[in-house]
Amino acid sequence: MLKKVKVMKKRYQLGVMDLYPIVVNKTCIENSPFLKVKLIDKVDVERLYNAVKCALIDYPLFACTLVYDKQYYLEEHDKEFSLFNLSEENRPLKYGDDTNGFLWQICYDDYSIILEWCHAISDGRGGYEFFASVLSHYFNVERKVELKLDLGLESLYDKNEKGIPQKKQPSGFKAKHMPYMKRGYKTDCHILKVPMKEILSVSKKNDSSPAAVLPPLFSMAMRKNLSKKIKNRNVCCNIIIDCRTPMKFKTMHNCVLTKKITYIDRYDELDFALVSTMYRALIDLAVQPENIVYEATKMVNTLKPLVSIKPRFLQKAVIDIVAKGMKHTDSNFVLTYLGKMDLAEEVMKGICDFSFRSWTDFGECNLAAIDFGGTLVLNICENFYNKEIIKDFIDICNEKGIHFEIDTEYEYEQANFRMKKL
Repeated sequence: MLKKVKVMKKRYQLGVMDLYPIVVNKTCIENSPFLKVKLIDKVDVERLYNAVKCALIDYPLFACTLVYDKQYYLEEHDKEFSLFNLSEENRPLKYGDDTNGFLWQICYDDYSIILEWCHAISDGRGGYEFFASVLSHYFNVERKVELKLDLGLESLYDKNEKGIPQKKQPSGFKAKHMPYMKRGYKTDCHILKVPMKEILSVSKKNDSSPAAVLPPLFSMAMRKNLSKKIKNRNVCCNIIIDCRTPMKFKTMHNCVLTKKITYIDRYDELDFALVSTMYRALIDLAVQPENIVYEATKMVNTLKPLVSIKPRFLQKAVIDIVAKGMKHTDSNFVLTYLGKMDLAEEVMKGICDFSFRSWTDFGECNLAAIDFGGTLVLNICENFYNKEIIKDFIDICNEKGIHFEIDTEYEYEQANFRMKKL
């Protein structure tokens, strides 16, 4: 009689930045990124299905499910994925158990395709690479895949690295001084667009970069709407740093850090060109390899005890307290800039619009931007009662030669990863 041999499925280890989104699942700082593309022609469902199938071979972490065996792993998954023929407004707000165990969902309607995923697979850059692969296969265009599956921050870990000294940034204003709405995973979304040449013109003039131009401008708009009577009117921004480029290191796993930069009172007295240059200098210092390694090591040391707590019910209780504490003390707003879309010309010809969005995990405001074919597309998600902030931001940008136009404004709700085994 032949014995059945159990075939072990391939498993992928998870680093602290992969485990972190799992442990903060169902808390107030849970975050599921959102990418949406609008095609010129109607979506061909069969082509889309085959494109996703090919992209899953290119990026195997997206082809996994989540398993727990003394610790969490991503494990090869042999179930079929589904595509949902639903618009953004009608799309499912839960995925995981409802997507055959996959940690992502793709929805489509007549002309649009949406990807949302659990951060445990990868960060914004990793998710974009997978989505870019889907689009490339959809248009039958070859795309170079430089895939490595080394862990992110752990691969950069070095306890002997002391880094280059960086000035500690002051804390931002208290959340109570900018009243906000509590409405779960809903937020107001404002999609703004401007020619990239205007951003670059201001950046060049100020010896800066888009990532150093937008934060001080938005900080100025927030300060304009803070009471002059409060003692601390500083505005703290968390700028997301992708470690891959400065470290010349490719990985599919999460590999990001954040740099806090605070707009303080005395900046109001300085020319904007100087303020922007100062932001640029702080970012440049943060992305020096020595500081990337130092901050990566510090982040691993900080998160490892949290993601290692056992039993899991105790971990959830601790993380819920930590999340509530961090929600409104970590920063006043977040900026994620993915840079320029590096899609082939044949792919770009078939696309007429692109959005990248991130919910308000820290503070009550998140700015997510991408350069789409020479247009900066900025998605601002915020929950403030005061709606003058966006108008003031646009007016302040106009004064600097950046003429944003509002493309769309509407209520957005984040979809979240949900599995009973979590």
